Amino acid sequence: YCWTRKELQEVLDPDTFLLVTRYYGVSEEGNFMDHSHPNPLQHQNVFHIADTRLTEEESKMLIAAKARLLHVRSLRVRPHRDDKILSSWNGMMLGAVARASAVLKDDELLQVARRNRDFIWDHLWDADSKTLFHRWRDGERDTVQLLDAYAHMATGLLELYEATLDPDYLKDALAVAETMMDRFYDVDHGGFWQTTKDTPYLLLRVKEDYDGAEPSGNSVAALVLLRLAAISGRADWREAAEKTLRLFAQRLHQLPQAVPGMLAALDFAQQEPKRVVIAGDRMRSDFLTLLRTTASVYEPNRVVLGTQGPVEAFAQGLVGGEESALAYCCTGDACQPPTKDPSELIEFLKTHRAN
Repeated sequence: YCWTRKELQEVLDPDTFLLVTRYYGVSEEGNFMDHSHPNPLQHQNVFHIADTRLTEEESKMLIAAKARLLHVRSLRVRPHRDDKILSSWNGMMLGAVARASAVLKDDELLQVARRNRDFIWDHLWDADSKTLFHRWRDGERDTVQLLDAYAHMATGLLELYEATLDPDYLKDALAVAETMMDRFYDVDHGGFWQTTKDTPYLLLRVKEDYDGAEPSGNSVAALVLLRLAAISGRADWREAAEKTLRLFAQRLHQLPQAVPGMLAALDFAQQEPKRVVIAGDRMRSDFLTLLRTTASVYEPNRVVLGTQGPVEAFAQGLVGGEESALAYCCTGDACQPPTKDPSELIEFLKTHRAN
């Protein structure tokens, strides 16, 4: 979609050519070079508004010129459009939108998160084999199995659970994490392989730890297992996460700036996680108020859970009030007196969050 001055001269009359090159800053040498190509095209210009001084007549000429250039450009071979849907990226999006819906008290964002989960469950998750496929496009999905897909999707589903306390979403997160453990976890040495052992044409299985533009699968897997263990009581998952952290201990010590996601998991593992248990009817407005009040106070080393579904046994024994939901702030098997007052809850959360 770039232009050279020569190309513009061929499709515009002289006066319009001068106007367009001045307005969009088109030069002979160009302002763009595709460094990814071994033989990049020369003298290419990406349009940018360089000179806004236009007379009324020139404004009319510019409108006509845009229409002419759009027509010429439409005759070119269009670049391929990347419209595939990846479960790993959608897991990240799901988690971000779900958390934002709770923090911002935004029901529209929550509906976006729910629809995203439903699409993934309908098109990329196979309930019979408990398989999460990595890519979907135009009704077709691939057979690739990647750690990142499972780790990010488990995290996204967990965030959606904590934003709603709908036990079905917790069941989803546990199912994805269960398969992640079965297919990628190294029982003998700890850590997670990037691919499954039966991946065809695989020369080498690796355990990625670098947190770059995207956090590594190992970092995400370790943290989501720690969080799910605190909610569900799965001690074996906490042990697997801690064994993963020990595997990368040297990396954490020597080059911590390369693994910030894993540092977050390590920080979570250093203490008994705080748990906020909200008991009561989750369809009532007072329940939602307490849930969103909890989300409004930032505390990364905290989990939020209800009393229904596959949660740990202690939480299942907590009950709501006769007329309102109750929030319990717990560490281990010790809880503060429950409260139904949002202002009291927020004050407690701010006072007792980790330094």
